[in-house]
Amino acid sequence: MQHVSSLGGPRVLLPTRDVPRWISELGNEPTLDAGLYALACSIGDYCGIIRPWDKPIIVFDDDPSDIYWLPDNDGGLLVRWVGAESLEQLIRFAKAASETDNWTEQIDWEAQSADYTLMDVCTFVGDTAPRIAITLPAGRYIIKSQYAESESVMTIVQRLEYAR
Repeated sequence: MQHVSSLGGPRVLLPTRDVPRWISELGNEPTLDAGLYALACSIGDYCGIIRPWDKPIIVFDDDPSDIYWLPDNDGGLLVRWVGAESLEQLIRFAKAASETDNWTEQIDWEAQSADYTLMDVCTFVGDTAPRIAITLPAGRYIIKSQYAESESVMTIVQRLEYAR
């Protein structure tokens, strides 16, 4: 199962065609003082939206946990591995948690493209860090977020739900 890691910075979901522009504008020495990295780091919730080019780009906060993508018919689940004994245990628990109504945050997002890339905010040309290609129908989505835990699993679960 594909995942996206980070050394501590946020992750971003943006149109795949804009990845080269992101890399170019990010530059070789991103700082918290200005630019795309500072803008992405300004998100303090589980996720938020930035608009550097009048396009809504999703930023997932700087929790360094790996993010896994589980697509389904209405969008999909983003699952962060905060703690679990196995990936199977994490996914099983996250799916069950997503069936509850314990969402603590919710944002609306307009997908303006079909092809997206989920990646670490700090990237560069030739970066071999994992990225996830995500295909979504254009349209309005609701992104719901929650932290969930049991005795053996801790996760942040986010549902990307097509609002039609």
